[in-house]
Amino acid sequence: MNILYTAFNGKCNSSKVLLDLLCVENKLYLKNSFKTSVEQLENNLQKNTYDLIVSFGMSPLSYNSISIETIAKGEESYKTNFKFNYLKKCLELNNYNVVISKDAGGYLCNNIYYNGLKYIHSNNLKTDMIFIHIPKVDKITDIKKLSKTFEKYFKFN
Repeated sequence: MNILYTAFNGKCNSSKVLLDLLCVENKLYLKNSFKTSVEQLENNLQKNTYDLIVSFGMSPLSYNSISIETIAKGEESYKTNFKFNYLKKCLELNNYNVVISKDAGGYLCNNIYYNGLKYIHSNNLKTDMIFIHIPKVDKITDIKKLSKTFEKYFKFN
C-alpha cells in the first residue's frame, strides 16, 4: 500500500514531531498557510499515486485524546471513505482515548482535509484520506509509542 503522510510545520507542532518520528517513505511537511499547503498537496498528488493519505494535525485543547476526523466542511461537506473503526480499535487497544469527530475545525486542518478530499473526488482518484488530530506534545503521554502504533497499524492494514 502506497501511503502519503502529511503534517504541518512548526517546532512545537505535535503533528510535525510525530511525522519526524514515523519511519515511513512518503512524508509531506505542509506550510502553515491555507493556500500553500493545498498547493503542496495537489502538486504531490499530480505527480504520485497513493492508496491512502494520512494527515495529522495538532489539537491544542485535547489531553492524551486522539480525534479521527470523518468530515471536512467547506462550500460542501466531504466524508472520508477510510474505514476508521479498525484504527479506533487499534488505538484504544494501545490505551489511547479516541474520539470519532465530524468537525475537523475551522482552520488549517479542516482546510487541507477539505481540499484533499475535494481533489480526490473531483479527479476520481482511487485514494482514501483520513485526518487525525493529536494533542500537543506535552499532553501526549508517549509520542514515540504513538508513532510506533501508527506505523504498525498502517503497515499491516
